[in-house]
Amino acid sequence: MSRTADQIRDEWLHDLMPPGAIERSPDGNLAKFLLAFAGPFAALEGDIDGLAQEISPRTAVGLLADYEAVLGPDPCGRDQGNLTLEQRQALAYQRWVAGAGVTPAFFAAMAQAAGYTITIEEPDTPVHGRVRCGETRYGTSDLRFLWIVTLPDKSTGLECPMQRLCPAHTTLVFKYADAA
Repeated sequence: MSRTADQIRDEWLHDLMPPGAIERSPDGNLAKFLLAFAGPFAALEGDIDGLAQEISPRTAVGLLADYEAVLGPDPCGRDQGNLTLEQRQALAYQRWVAGAGVTPAFFAAMAQAAGYTITIEEPDTPVHGRVRCGETRYGTSDLRFLWIVTLPDKSTGLECPMQRLCPAHTTLVFKYADAA
């Protein structure tokens, strides 16, 4: 939290000036002189506090356009149209954190950053012996690479980014909770 110019001046008077040798009252000449230097320090502290909100695209306002410029256009086209500030922040944050990780937990966090709750199911691979006459009896080992993603509805816009970021050997199957 930033301090006011008066708080900074009072701190300087009491912490930096020796007691008894110099008048330390806020009405003295030294206090008025120090107040002129305390103003820019208070403004600087206020600016630093304001920038603390800009460190993440989720809360950025002044630097949101800079985040969007660094990210470039969305490959899935989700940045088209007239988006509200909150939608732009959510999209920029979701794209900002979507650069690493290829686990179901990563995709759940990516959806959470976009404002959605999803579930991802990984079916167990049934292994019950050998293949018989070239046919599989219970399932194939490819089931290890199948993720069933349950989204709230088709309007989430998460299918494209998930397809782009999923591991190359993984097949995503999308289900929708509102279709159940």
